[in-house]
Order: sequence, then C-alpha cells, then structure tokens
Amino acid sequence: MSARGRHRRSTPGPLARTSFRVTAGGAGIALPLTAAQLAQATPPEAADTADHAPRTAPAAAARAGQAPVTSRAAERDARAEQARRERAERATTYEVVGGDSLFAISERQDVEGGWQALYARNRPAIGPDPDLIRPGQRLELGGGGGGAEGREAGREGERAEERAAERAEERRAAARAEKQRAEKRRAEEKAAEERAAAERERAAVRAERERERAAASAPVSGVGPGTAYRVSGGNWSSGYHTGVDFPVATGTSVRAVGGGRVVSAGWADAYGYQVVLRHDDGKYSQYAHLSAISVSAGQSVNSGQRLGRSGATGNVTGPHLHFEIRTGPGYGTDINPLAYLRARGVRL
Repeated sequence: MSARGRHRRSTPGPLARTSFRVTAGGAGIALPLTAAQLAQATPPEAADTADHAPRTAPAAAARAGQAPVTSRAAERDARAEQARRERAERATTYEVVGGDSLFAISERQDVEGGWQALYARNRPAIGPDPDLIRPGQRLELGGGGGGAEGREAGREGERAEERAAERAEERRAAARAEKQRAEKRRAEEKAAEERAAAERERAAVRAERERERAAASAPVSGVGPGTAYRVSGGNWSSGYHTGVDFPVATGTSVRAVGGGRVVSAGWADAYGYQVVLRHDDGKYSQYAHLSAISVSAGQSVNSGQRLGRSGATGNVTGPHLHFEIRTGPGYGTDINPLAYLRARGVRL
C-alpha cells in the first residue's frame, strides 16, 4: 500500500488533519496530527480565520485601536439624536388663550427660568405689567433658556417683578397722598364754613346792636309829656322851657332814646344829677333831675338801655324827668325833643 493510501485509512475522522512537513530537500512526509497538536500548531490568526470568519471586521477594528459599537448603543444614540432634533424642531412660540397667566404658561411649557424669564423675553409685547396678557398674543418661549442666558432672563424677570411692585406701591402711595389732600381740603372747607358761619353770627349780632342803637325809644314808659318844649315863663333862665318834662314818680327807670356814648354823668347844678349822651347821628340828649345814675362818662350805651332813675334833684318843684335834645353838648343848643323822637318812630 502506498503512503497516501495508508494515510487515508489511518485518519480518525474530524480530529485528524493532514500536515506536510517540508524537508530541506523539498520533499514532505504526511504525518497524522492529534487535536492537541493541531491547536498548538495552528496560529491564533489562522484559528480565528478558520473558525470565526464573520468576526473578521471587529477584529480588524480592534487592531486599529477603535472601540467596537454594539447595536444597542447605536440604537440609543439614534434615539437621543432624534429627541434632540425634535426638541430643536419644537415650536418656540405660544398663543395666549383666555384664563392664561405667565406662570401657568411657563409651567405647562417647561420654560427655563420660569415666568420671569418668559416675561423678560416678551416684555416689549406684554408691556410694563406682567399680569396684563391678552388672548391672541403670541409669546416667545425661547430655546430652553439654560445656562447664563436663562439665569439672566430669570434675574430680569425678578427685576421686572420688583419694578412692577415698586410701581404698584407708588400708585398706592399716590392714592394715599391724594386721599390725604382730599381730606385736608374737606377739613379746610369745613373750617372755612365754620369761620363764615361764625362771622355771619357776629355780623348778625353787630347788626342787631346797630338796630338797637339806631332805634329810638321813649325816655320813660307809660306816660306822656307834661310841660311842653318852648313854653315861656320866668321859671327858666332862658325865658322859655328848653326841653320836655315827663311827670313820673321818683325811681322810674330812665332809658336812652338811642345808641350813643356817655358824655357826662353826675351833678349839674340846677339840673341836679344828669346824664348827657352823644348819639350816632351827632345829636345830644339830656336826662336831668335823676335820683340815681347807672352809667359813667365814656361808656357806650344802646337804645333803651337804662341810664338811671328819675327823681327831684336840682331846681325842681316836684319829681319829674327833664329831657332835652341838643345839637351840641352845652346849654342853649336845644331843638324840639318830641319832633326828634317822632321822626324816629316814637309815639308819645
């Protein structure tokens, strides 16, 4: 049997492999190899190539220094990239609807920096008050607002909130100041009304006093004149009666016939105790033969005010009141006293 034939018969199945040993002369003798000998004789690269042909590419990549990429990692990367693209493509504006607020929008849309950042981005459209947003307004949501931009937007929102609070406080302070001014005006008006009312009352009192002073009054009450004016006779130094006599009992009240000032009050020889008044119209009145005097020189009196009491002092024949009207303070300037009184409404 030939060497080739013997080799075929001695092969123990798949564990035996043919190996050729090359001799120096170029001829080789085929020897059977065991599995262990085969494993030792086969280089790693050859074994890898023979038994795992599909993994040739990863092995080459490993030899090149590259990390192998599994299908799951590639899938995660693909999903992350898709999410990034979706976030980038997501709408960056929002249209306000009824009932919206910046806080609610920022919460729903997950705006970085909150409502302050949302307000800072849209302040030109919203205006100075962040609470005044209108349905239909389109707001810029921004691209996430992270990092320094988001922090700055948040700070700007806080500053806007502070400014809005300051403006609100300024409005409240202005309202309080206006209320205080209004209260002050009302108090001043009330005080002015009270002053005016007091002045009207004082004016009424002055007017009443003027009427009292101007009103004529009879020198005594309940009796008419006795001896008339200008009656001639030797009983009077001038040869006639310079006044009018009222026959009244001693102690009868004698009153001023008009308002005026007391010129004299005291003893006057033949007139006894007397009072002389100067009235506002420039005329003088005399009340003589008094038993008592109630006023003093320089005193102001009203019409009807008591000056004293009648009597019988001085040169008299009995108790009575001698009454004169004069154009001057002294004797001899007398005028008709009854005509004076009647011209002022006194009925005698």
